[in-house]
Amino acid sequence: MSLLVCRTCPRYDTDKNGRFSVALTEALHENPAIDDIHLRYVQCLGGCPDDGVAAVDAPGKARIRFTGLSSQHADSLIKAAHSHQESASGTPPEWEIPAELEDRVSSVTLKRRPILRSR
Repeated sequence: MSLLVCRTCPRYDTDKNGRFSVALTEALHENPAIDDIHLRYVQCLGGCPDDGVAAVDAPGKARIRFTGLSSQHADSLIKAAHSHQESASGTPPEWEIPAELEDRVSSVTLKRRPILRSR
């Protein structure tokens, strides 16, 4: 399972650019449950102009993006990553999104299945 964190948030505030990922990373590492989560820092998750963007993702599962986050959401993001991992498809009806994140879901992206072509 992966927790994707935007490295550039807030992207359009050049004085604060990148501060979100630093603050969130510090808060995430205060929780030992982060140890089995793969943290990936990405250039952008497309949640602009709502900064504070992170997403839970896993192979073959829906990617769920959250916006308007702060470092105070670190524990909820860890809970979300674990719940997402335990679900079969990763779609929100299948797993419980922590209450603190419910109104911060900004995107649900389903993965495409491979196209099998007959010869």
